[in-house]
Amino acid sequence: MKVVFPKNIQKGMLAGMTFQIGPITLSIVQLFVVGVGVAAAMAIFNTFSKSGGKAIWALLAVLVLLIFVFVAFFKMSELGLIAFVAKLVRNLFFDSPRKFQANYDKVDPLKTTMKRAKGGDQTQTIFEQKDKSFNKERLDKINDSSLI
Repeated sequence: MKVVFPKNIQKGMLAGMTFQIGPITLSIVQLFVVGVGVAAAMAIFNTFSKSGGKAIWALLAVLVLLIFVFVAFFKMSELGLIAFVAKLVRNLFFDSPRKFQANYDKVDPLKTTMKRAKGGDQTQTIFEQKDKSFNKERLDKINDSSLI
């Protein structure tokens, strides 16, 4: 059984918990994702910067942080990132395009299947080969006419 919630009611135990940080309002889930992103970026920078090339690893850490921020703040038609990707996959790969046409009588597939099963007008065509012998004269005429 599927339960449908109105758009203004959020689901889950942590859904109502939000924090106001300056002009940005963060939910607890968004705050957690950004925190994990900051931790991952710091870990990448601290681990790899010891070997040298701090600027390259700083760029990689910033890139990882931006990916986590994008995941945390993604909203498209009131859908989060995972719900949006699932809807996109379902629509692009599993839905077949439907064409609608006016003034067209749609053929019922059940009636068509029943007609085939009853086998009303079954006609068979049988082809027989009449001349089974090899004719040397025909072959000579074809060779002489330079068709081959």
